[in-house]
Amino acid sequence: MLIARVISAIIFFAFFFLGLFNPLFVWALPLLLAVAALSALKEFAHFAPQRPRPSFVWLAYGAALLMLADAYYYELDHALAILGLLTVISLGWGTLSLERDSTSMAGVCLIGTLYVTLPLALITIIWRTAVQSNNQDGQHYIIFLVLGTQASDVGAYFIGRLLGRHKMAPRISPGKSWEGFAGGVAFTLLLAVLAKLFWNNIDRLFGWYEIVGFALVFSMVGPVGDLAESWLKRTAGIKDSGRTFTGHGGVLDIIDSLLFTTIIYYIYLGLSPRHEIGIF
Repeated sequence: MLIARVISAIIFFAFFFLGLFNPLFVWALPLLLAVAALSALKEFAHFAPQRPRPSFVWLAYGAALLMLADAYYYELDHALAILGLLTVISLGWGTLSLERDSTSMAGVCLIGTLYVTLPLALITIIWRTAVQSNNQDGQHYIIFLVLGTQASDVGAYFIGRLLGRHKMAPRISPGKSWEGFAGGVAFTLLLAVLAKLFWNNIDRLFGWYEIVGFALVFSMVGPVGDLAESWLKRTAGIKDSGRTFTGHGGVLDIIDSLLFTTIIYYIYLGLSPRHEIGIF
């Protein structure tokens, strides 16, 4: 299991960094985000008490691709229209086809698109900002977000396995411990401080208060995202959201923390006068 995780992480980050920095692979990151969105939406549909019919899942796929394209070209200027159209079509389709549970099926489409696709669309906006301005700020914003979130997961995983004694949320995820949570916080703080001291791009982008603040956000909000997805799986009676070669379960099992941390991170970047990122 651990070997599979390491190999999959190497493959992912190789593809990820090529998409960020190599102009010959400029398509790689949008493709990676699109594949992640579609795979995660398919897995999310399994959490519903009554699994949506394929037509509803395909509606969610279409909305996801439209949102990612809108983020790439227009910085989500048409996001409300896309979500509104998804609502109208999914409810209308359920009514015309006389689906008895059309409301919950439409809800799965809408909530799944917001939960999965919106954070990935925000990452697209950050990346696109860098491409349009011919600088690498966007790339380093994204790298810091991903590495900071993953640092929390890695620290919690290893410290929890070594020292975990006190269960953090036994009804939701019995394997998580408060010792692991503390390890995730410490590991994320360490990585953030090292990035500030030795990573010139991060040192230029963020002040010390931002570095510490982001480390705390990643290490505290990330586990909430992880627990939220674990609760969805438990209520649906599912152990893993899907089956992949990664050793992590499904795609949602890989990005669950990132879906939560991205929202907070993006809001700060959009509202802060120091960072010219986003739609605010």
